[in-house]
Amino acid sequence: MISIESKKGWDTYLFLLLMLIPIFMGIWHSDWGAIALGIGLFMFVFVTVFSIRYTMDEEFLYIYSFFFLYKKVEIKRIYKIEKTWNLISSPAPSVMGRVEIYWPAYNSIVISPKDFDYFKQELLQRNPNIEVKG
Repeated sequence: MISIESKKGWDTYLFLLLMLIPIFMGIWHSDWGAIALGIGLFMFVFVTVFSIRYTMDEEFLYIYSFFFLYKKVEIKRIYKIEKTWNLISSPAPSVMGRVEIYWPAYNSIVISPKDFDYFKQELLQRNPNIEVKG
């Protein structure tokens, strides 16, 4: 079983930084409810973003989000992977470096592996029939 780290780019950190604004506004206005809500939301997003990970064995690609198995994809069924700028909500913390994975029945998922070339190489070792775009 190999582990593939998810990419967290400047866009991820900028988003987290922007989430701090309501907390500072709550402090500025002494609004303890806003501060508590802001801190709670920030912590939820922070934990979610930094818990996204991908693992792969000989048969499956496992996508974990928030410490739970989010999706299990059979590698032999994957027919295409391609780089994308798709902004759809997905277990991909970074907008840059997103990869869409396709398998039959119009299924796809967007992830953001830190090292696309390593990810691609590992997938192609297990299924050389995957079409790679991008």
